[in-house]
Amino acid sequence: MIGLPNERFLRIAAELQEQRGIDIIADILLGSPNRIFLYTESLDPDHLVMRLVSGSLTNIGFDDVDEIDLETILDHFDEANKYAEVAGRNEYREQITKLLKAPAGEITVTFPICFGTRRFWINILINDILGHQGVRSIFITNLTDIMVAEELNFEKSHRDALTGLFNKYSLDYHYGLRSHFADFHVLYLDLDDFKIVNDRYGHVQGDLFLREFATILKSFHRHYSLFYRMGGDEFVGMFFATEDEIRRIAGEILERTRKIYLPGCATCPSVSIGIIRATVADNLIRKADEVMYQVKNNGKNHYRYEVESI
Repeated sequence: MIGLPNERFLRIAAELQEQRGIDIIADILLGSPNRIFLYTESLDPDHLVMRLVSGSLTNIGFDDVDEIDLETILDHFDEANKYAEVAGRNEYREQITKLLKAPAGEITVTFPICFGTRRFWINILINDILGHQGVRSIFITNLTDIMVAEELNFEKSHRDALTGLFNKYSLDYHYGLRSHFADFHVLYLDLDDFKIVNDRYGHVQGDLFLREFATILKSFHRHYSLFYRMGGDEFVGMFFATEDEIRRIAGEILERTRKIYLPGCATCPSVSIGIIRATVADNLIRKADEVMYQVKNNGKNHYRYEVESI
């Protein structure tokens, strides 16, 4: 019969109580100091009021109250996290909110909330209670200790350690998400004669140049318009702007790169840039790379702008 505990549960619960003095519900299911148990009878996902059964909301930064609504929790949603940086802050929040407001079924979602300088990672698990339409159980678990390390590992897998730019993995992900956006351009950048710096002056100077160059690129970041390090001395930009703006950015990158100074180095690399404006966005990174090599073959230290052929 739906809702009744099975025979094994009853038997084990009795054994634990008799032999160990353990209450399987109070000590095991509800006993974690990091877990809060609530329930709701609300049928409106936009006004989900949750009543406390066990635990305390002070465990995740709120006052010690008997009930809380979902919107109060979302008011403290922390968009300044590494997952949102990759997914996009608006997209990340919309995804979390959509999951939490699903009208039925099992829901589990983990996200950070913030109270000034205090930050908590919480997991919310929502389940329908079978046989009782509209009544749902809710477990909120404080996962801060686990997620701080997970967030750091996530960032390391999506950013280049030397320059701080997003890496090729993030580029591929963002290309799939945003290649249909208006005014889409891909810029492929390759440093000219970078190997000479490494060979003559050492990798310390080479790394210094890469960091200086990345600083220039970061200064042009705007919302979804970003640069990525492909590896070595190759970089890609995905930008959403007019042709005039893209040409201005390319010109400034060329000029500022020429001014990079490395102590003890007689010469520094320049940069060649191939730019493609999307029409169908078919393999645009490869096409921008081909345009960049045309610049290389015509003297380097310049940019070339083309519109994608259909």
